Amino acid sequence: MNELFYPSVLVVEDDATLRALAVAALEDLGTHVRAVGSADEAYALLKAQRFSLLLTDVVMPGHLDGWELSWLAHELDPAMALIVTSGYHDRLNDKLPPGAVFLPKPWTLDSLYALVGRTEQASA
Repeated sequence: MNELFYPSVLVVEDDATLRALAVAALEDLGTHVRAVGSADEAYALLKAQRFSLLLTDVVMPGHLDGWELSWLAHELDPAMALIVTSGYHDRLNDKLPPGAVFLPKPWTLDSLYALVGRTEQASA
């Protein structure tokens, strides 16, 4: 895997422990990671800054959830890679943006690395 394929990643996760774990894992790949705790915060950042990958949880506090955020992110930048993650599987039949992938919780570092690698190949 080319470790600079995703030079900038936005992690959106309200659980501080999972957010820190995702940030550390992605930084290990050589990426610049920005992290926030809500989809509302993330949407404001996405309108102001370009990211190559969005990793977002679904259920979070605020007006937007991660599913909605993934569609808004796709509208802002259709080339951005999208990974949506959740421990709640009640929305699995809802459509994700083109190219987006779902990562069920609980995820492992291996599954995150494998998915980032698969997303890289799909986007390349």
